[in-house]
Formats: sequence, C-alpha cells, structure tokens
Amino acid sequence: LECNRYFRWQHRDPWPANDEALIERLHQVHQQVARRLVESLDGRQAVLPLSGGYDSRLIALMLKQQGYDNVVCYTYGLPGNWEARISEALARHLSFRWEFVPYSGEKWRVWGSSADYKRYCTYASNLTAIPHVQDWPALYELKKRRAINDDAVLVPGHSGDFVAGSHIPHWFIERDVITRDQLLQTIFSSHYSLWDWPTADPGLRNDLTSRIDAVGDALMGGSPSEAADQLEFWDMNERQAKFICNSVRVYDFFGHDWRLPLFDQALLDFWSHIPVELRVGRRLYFEYVKRFQNLPVFTPNQDRSRLADVALTFIDYCGLRGLAKSVQYRLRRLQWESTYEHCSDPPLAWFTLIDRDLFQKTYTGKQTLHAYFARLGSEGYFGPKPGAN
Repeated sequence: LECNRYFRWQHRDPWPANDEALIERLHQVHQQVARRLVESLDGRQAVLPLSGGYDSRLIALMLKQQGYDNVVCYTYGLPGNWEARISEALARHLSFRWEFVPYSGEKWRVWGSSADYKRYCTYASNLTAIPHVQDWPALYELKKRRAINDDAVLVPGHSGDFVAGSHIPHWFIERDVITRDQLLQTIFSSHYSLWDWPTADPGLRNDLTSRIDAVGDALMGGSPSEAADQLEFWDMNERQAKFICNSVRVYDFFGHDWRLPLFDQALLDFWSHIPVELRVGRRLYFEYVKRFQNLPVFTPNQDRSRLADVALTFIDYCGLRGLAKSVQYRLRRLQWESTYEHCSDPPLAWFTLIDRDLFQKTYTGKQTLHAYFARLGSEGYFGPKPGAN
C-alpha cells in the first residue's frame, strides 16, 4: 500500500480584517459555488438533509436563489423536535417539498437487526472510522416510500462550520502564545474524550501524542494563528475527512450521487485567508448570514462557552489549578445534564436509542464508576502514588 497526500488544509497569508469587504467577497464566492452546484446537478432532483443548523439552510437558500426548484428536503428524529420544526418552516417558505422520518427506540430495534443495516455498517467504515448511522434509517425509509428519485443527488452541509472556524477554541485569541502542551490538551479534550482514559498514564499519553504528531509535522504551538493552523490541519485529516465526510457512504450505499458544496475549493481558499480572530466562533460567517441570508443567529451556547473559557483561563493564570479542575468538572456535569435533557427535547433527535430513565441510570452509574476508580488511584492500586518510595 502506498499513501499519498493530495491536499493540505493550511492557513495562508491573511487578508486585511475588513468585515465589509470580506462579507461581500464571501457572498460572491457563495454565488459562484451555487452556480457550480446547479450546473453539476444538471436538472436532477437535489435532496437536502435539512436540519435547524446554518449550513444546510444556507444550501437550501443558495439553490432557491439560483432558481433551482427540483428540491426535496427531509429531516428525522422524534416527532415535533425543534430541528424538524425549523426544517419544515424553511422548506415551506422556499416552496420545497419536505419529508419527515420519525425515529423511535422500537424502530431502531427493527432497523438495527436488519441484514441491510448490518451490511451497511461493514461497508461504511472504510477501515478508518465508525460507520455514520444516524442518516441510514431516514434514507432507508425514504427509499421504501419512493419519496426520492433513483437519480437524486444528496447535498448535505458538511463541513461548513469547520471551515468557517467553529473548531478553534475561543481562548486561543486571548493569549499571545499557545504552547505545544496546550495544543495537545485541546485535541485530547475535544477528540479523545468519549472514553475517560487515565490522563495520568504517561505511556498512553505518549502513544497518543505520537499518533497526533504522525499526521503531519509535529505540533509546535505558537501564536494564536499558528496554533489554529496546526489544530485545524489535524482536525481536517483525522475528523473531517475520516468521519464527517466519510458519512456520505450512506448515500453511496443506496446508489446515489452526492455533492459537498460547502467543501468547494473556492470556499476552502476563501476561509484559508481569513484572520483567526474573524473565524473564532464563526464570527465572520454569522455576520454574513445576518447580512445576506436573513436568518436568525442564535449564539447563547457559544457565548456561554466563551465565558467559561475566559473564566478557566483566568483561574489557571492565577495558579489555582485545583479550582480550575473543580470548575471543569462542574461544566462537564452541566454538559451531561444538557445531554440528558436532549433525550426528551432534543436538537439531537436522532439519538432515540435510549429513554430518560435509562439515561439517568447510565449517567449515575458512570459517576459512581469514576468515583470508584478515583479511590483506587488514591490508594495506590494503579501504581505508586506521587511522592511514594
């Protein structure tokens, strides 16, 4: 086997941070992308997985502005979830047909035990990631009810949020220099956190660090722009390419072409020149949305995250690492409690695999297990305690 890299996502010389000029330029790029998308569709039915997020809504508006009406929008999940309500309202506003596929635990048990689903899971991983499963039942049901044409083209919004800067931590621009260790910890906490691996284990941490460094040049840290460049290069290779964009295998599985307009080369080139301070929190993108797309911008979660980042940075700066850890624990607990609420009133409505009672039991059990392992660690069961002979 021979591996070759044919693209590198890297920051280029930044353009002057003139919001007005950059917003107008972004609008021109989006129009160019929309024209190229319509040309490639060549009259075929465009099928949009339309959520409540900005990216899929932007694609719907781009098609409408180009006068392309052979469009079907769909969403899925618990009936009445807020993503579906936004999706339906926008589809009706644009006069696009809208389809909804209800999800439930009972339905998942039927889908998950089917031979087609098992075959898809084997097919879709590409030996590089877990299969992306949340769209599979929706496509399966839409095909069964003949709601989309055989030659339809799927047009998801991958990965518009990433290229606009959503994965750059807010606190990057609060510091003059980001150290290598801070950059590594950012990757660990964002991408290696589903399993609570023992961060005190130097052997495992070194192994993971070596894997991170092997993706490209070893991480060095540097200015906020340099650190963001290194972080996003890793993210593009390891998350966007291998998991997010690999999710289009579900469309391949059902025999459909697909397009990723927000990964168009013109957009990648545009965002690679935008200064990091205009990309953190997708600042420039949201300004563009308000100006040209007439869509509401909701940022309470981002504002809360920014406030939390600033607070943690200040606490850490004062040398109160114990307090910082306590605050991080509380924030993480709030995140879990928020996820718990999403089980019944979700923006993530496709996760109907678990009901509220079972989630609560799982959550409580997780905390109990963590406390148990913490006690074992404090009593020296995982090796000598710090300072021990």
